[in-house]
Amino acid sequence: MNTMKLSRVFQYGVKFFILAYATYLAVMHQLKGVMEAANAHAYCPFGGLESIYKLILSGGYVEKIMPATMILLGVTVLLVVLLNRAFCGWICPLGTLQALFDRLARLLKIKKVQVPQNLERWLQYLKYVGLVVILYFTWRVGTLVYAPYDPWAAYAHIAAGWEELSGEFLIGLLFLVAALVGSLWLPNNFCRYFCPMGAFLGIVSKISPTRIARNEKTCINCKKCDRVCPAQIDISTKPRVTSPECLACGDCVANCPVDKTLEFSASRKIPIRWLAYGVLTLVIFFGPVWIAEQLGYWKTGYTSAAEALTNQSGKLDPARIKGSMTLDMVSQEFKVPVEAILKKFNLPGDTKTNEMLKKIAGDNKLPTEGADGFVSGVRTFIAESIGFTAVAPAVPAAAPPAVSVPAPVATPKAQPAKPQETKAAPAAKPTASAGQPAPGAAAPAAQKTAAYTVESVQAQFEGKGVGEKTLAQIAKENNIDGEYLKKRLAANNFTAKEGETVKDIAARYNTKPIDFMKQLLVEGPSGK
Repeated sequence: MNTMKLSRVFQYGVKFFILAYATYLAVMHQLKGVMEAANAHAYCPFGGLESIYKLILSGGYVEKIMPATMILLGVTVLLVVLLNRAFCGWICPLGTLQALFDRLARLLKIKKVQVPQNLERWLQYLKYVGLVVILYFTWRVGTLVYAPYDPWAAYAHIAAGWEELSGEFLIGLLFLVAALVGSLWLPNNFCRYFCPMGAFLGIVSKISPTRIARNEKTCINCKKCDRVCPAQIDISTKPRVTSPECLACGDCVANCPVDKTLEFSASRKIPIRWLAYGVLTLVIFFGPVWIAEQLGYWKTGYTSAAEALTNQSGKLDPARIKGSMTLDMVSQEFKVPVEAILKKFNLPGDTKTNEMLKKIAGDNKLPTEGADGFVSGVRTFIAESIGFTAVAPAVPAAAPPAVSVPAPVATPKAQPAKPQETKAAPAAKPTASAGQPAPGAAAPAAQKTAAYTVESVQAQFEGKGVGEKTLAQIAKENNIDGEYLKKRLAANNFTAKEGETVKDIAARYNTKPIDFMKQLLVEGPSGK
């Protein structure tokens, strides 16, 4: 076996091992839960890029992102700066999946599609647009907005079953199928046109001194390099490949019939053989990971159920209950008897309480999430059972008097109203509260404290940019009583930070701004 063939065996051995290990972690997370294996986002460097804004702004992470994710982002950037896009050619498991289908197509002698160069260039811009859009909305909303569309996230949820795939990850699944099947005719199509991480690495690679260099003296102009390049780069006419679209896959180097005609080189002077390039890739990528682990900085998941269920305020939060947690775990941490949960949802007495909530839901033919979902129902039931009240930052003294969405103020339990008193009285005087004048002072028009319906919320707020406003702004513009909003927040177990927009709050509860406003303002069966 010659040196180049040995290098390729080594390369694909590394790629398959990483793909197999990533698959194992994904399956373990779905079958055993969050305490046994971290979610796929924790191991994806793009998650670090999505979370970097929040890390800089508040020192925290977007949900599902861990310290290890930020370390992986750092070493990936370091790798690209030193060795160009070696991450794409040697590490990325989604790239490996596409490469597998590309190799299958070659065995089946499927003819590859050649995209016209002008069209290819415009299609490549799609991923850069996608990168900007994804980062903007993730940084704006504070959640992983790309996750439902991410083909790797869909792949990582295959073990969860069809219900989860066809629900939250349906679009991501379609992207995955299109990427893999499409690679039979159009190699690495997702990498070329849609991958946001690839777009970011392409930008960073512009400063890398390492490129594929072509020896013009020994080149025989056979153009094999052009034909096998999965990024459709014109290699045979250039002394160096400077395109940021180069995936560092090595196909052109491996297929060149003249030894040392195509090689990676650093700063035009130092040639790097393919095997050495691979070894350097592994050292630069995994070396810092090993060091971080030894120093105690490497963290991919939670060390305990209590940590997983604790919010940023340091309180056990029912909203953090996940479908991959067990019934026993929820019961023990929140001190709510298992029997009470089983009775609440009419579950059989022999239910295995050490199984994940989503498994229990599936076994009993219950939806997992949504209005009638078992997991979402458990969150609500636990919150009600422990009297959980979401806490938000207190209002600064200099804040506007309307409503700054502070933590709900505890009030004595009201006596049940008589039937004839349940309707809002138009002439009722509002009580003095935050945002209202003291008795005897000149008062503005009476502030609204109730009497909202689904239809009236729809008419008053839909299509009027409510998502871009804070609750304080909405209260002021619509003359809504501040104390009433506090009570509605508490009744729905909502948290709302000062200055946070309705769109941000709604995204945290996986709903639309207008639907959030309906649930917040409407009381009774149609509301909360």
